Amino acid sequence: MESKFLMRRLKAVLPVAGIVVLAVVAVTTAMTILGGDAPEPVVPPSVAATVPGGSQSGAPSAAASVPGYSPGYTEPLPSTPPVVRTERRRERDPGGIWYVDFMYPQFQPDATPLGYIVNQDIASEIDTRIAAFEGGPAAVRQAPGKRNQLTGSYGIDMLSPDLVSFTLRWVDDTAIDHPAMSVETLNYALNTGQRLDFGAIFADQPGAFAVLSEQSRIQLRQLLGNAYDQTAAEMGTSPIATNFTNWALTEAGLKITFSEFQVGDYATGTPFVVVSWSDLKLVMRPDGPVSRLAGFPAGT
Repeated sequence: MESKFLMRRLKAVLPVAGIVVLAVVAVTTAMTILGGDAPEPVVPPSVAATVPGGSQSGAPSAAASVPGYSPGYTEPLPSTPPVVRTERRRERDPGGIWYVDFMYPQFQPDATPLGYIVNQDIASEIDTRIAAFEGGPAAVRQAPGKRNQLTGSYGIDMLSPDLVSFTLRWVDDTAIDHPAMSVETLNYALNTGQRLDFGAIFADQPGAFAVLSEQSRIQLRQLLGNAYDQTAAEMGTSPIATNFTNWALTEAGLKITFSEFQVGDYATGTPFVVVSWSDLKLVMRPDGPVSRLAGFPAGT
């Protein structure tokens, strides 16, 4: 009797369960057809965790590697320039052979919407440089009692709501005779968080190199005076891309910093010139990310 009672209950429940299952399937199918699969929410990644000494670890080197970021994406910007703070990396070899002491820029949290992307890119660049030093010349003692040193600092060439330029300076005191100085410039459009390249600014790149070459020679002759070496200067300012890699944005024009020995001897150091936007305007992109600096009307 009990088994017959259970059979009658199952027959009564099964049709109802079947209807419920069919209803769920129907609703799910309709939502898929009408709206597509619902995208997973994109949560901006936080700034990489700070490690001892103020460094950022695990940071991607390109903005496009950040989840949810695409090169065409732009973000509305505040009307005031973002606040920049100084981070410091200090590392020492337990054996006393080398040490690193480098200061570099980072945006304050929430100073600009995509500042975390710029922070990660800068921190990654610093990590790469320091790793190359520690894994290369740093481990070889050049003279008894001498410590191999890598020190560095930075300067801000432009800081506005939409654009920022930094110049990093490295001093490698590994050699016995004198320290080696090097320069690296980093330029960013803050509405995308991306590092700017030369092609983003200039429509006619060969034309831009020609202008930079001519103006650099004029200014270097005035800047260096009696120390001006025409042969070295002309070679170091010939209109090719490799001579103008260290460029930065300023309100007055494009700042070009020359590497050590590029346009003169060791005493010349790493001089710089500023080529005005008016001299460069004819070869620039009128709708590029820095077009306003050259006086192009908005929206051109």
